[in-house]
Amino acid sequence: MIRFVKYTIPTALALTLCILQGLSVSAQNPTYAFKSSVSADSILIGDQVELTIEASVPQNYKVQFPIFADTLVAGIEVLGQPRLDTITKKTGDKDFVYRMRITSFDEGYYRIPPFRLPFTDGVKQDTAQTSPIWFLVNTLPPDSTLATIYDIKHPLAEPYTFAEVAPWVGGGLLLAALIALLIYIVVKRRKGEPVFFNLKPAEPPHIVALRELEQIKSQKLWSTQDPKQFQSHLTDIVRTYIEGRFAVPAMEQTTFETIQNLQKAKLLEGRLLEKLQDILALADLTKFAKFTPDASENLASLEFGFAFVNETKIVEEETAVRNDLPIDAIANEDTLPVESAKTNDK
Repeated sequence: MIRFVKYTIPTALALTLCILQGLSVSAQNPTYAFKSSVSADSILIGDQVELTIEASVPQNYKVQFPIFADTLVAGIEVLGQPRLDTITKKTGDKDFVYRMRITSFDEGYYRIPPFRLPFTDGVKQDTAQTSPIWFLVNTLPPDSTLATIYDIKHPLAEPYTFAEVAPWVGGGLLLAALIALLIYIVVKRRKGEPVFFNLKPAEPPHIVALRELEQIKSQKLWSTQDPKQFQSHLTDIVRTYIEGRFAVPAMEQTTFETIQNLQKAKLLEGRLLEKLQDILALADLTKFAKFTPDASENLASLEFGFAFVNETKIVEEETAVRNDLPIDAIANEDTLPVESAKTNDK
């Protein structure tokens, strides 16, 4: 028998409110689902399986998945880049599927720890955690049908060929030559002798200076319209001579410094030192102060250059070597003609 229940309007209204309140509570408590799994619980060494992390969240929620380099845990390697797929349901909820390929080359029973997955809707934030995964890696069983494994045999002895020996022989000879050359150079340096060839002895400073002064005199540069060029050339000759004769760096020093060094070392007598200072000072005025000396002053400077070199030069005894005469003629000095040295007074 079917009974009909008669509800009054207030009772129906109250029932409707209870139903709506239940729906509202259900809507305010969204459901979540997180899990991880592998496509196979065990593999052989070197095989690959797929690790999957799944997350189901309501609409407008975002999930942050872990990032791995090349190792998941010790003994398990990650192959390639992980892939994330997103599935949107009709209700607006979303399923995220995070996949990666893994492998292992070490036998053992591995535990993949739980994955922590932060998720948020932009306002609220929480973190979910999956369950751990146990993973077995098996090795290949030995093949009983194979023969016994023996030790590796030693290489067969073969005679050396010329092509194999030649580089070592050549390298040894080259090394010996380098050592001999080094010893030769050290011995020559200690004796003060030239290493490879006899160097031409340098001319004495006074010979070079007098030759260059003769060139100035023959070209009559002292009477030209360019006294600056004449004075520069003349003082360069004198300063170069001072460097070679007295070891004073006159080319790099000022006139004051050069005279001071010569005076401290007491290398020149007072008359020559005073006249040298006057000549160098006149050249400085001509070169830097645009002073124009006359021809007589230029000629006086040139004459002093000759006198300065001749009075301060080192006189060396000259030995004449006569290879074109017989030994008995060289022994008898009275039979040899004597050449008189001509001295030009400047």
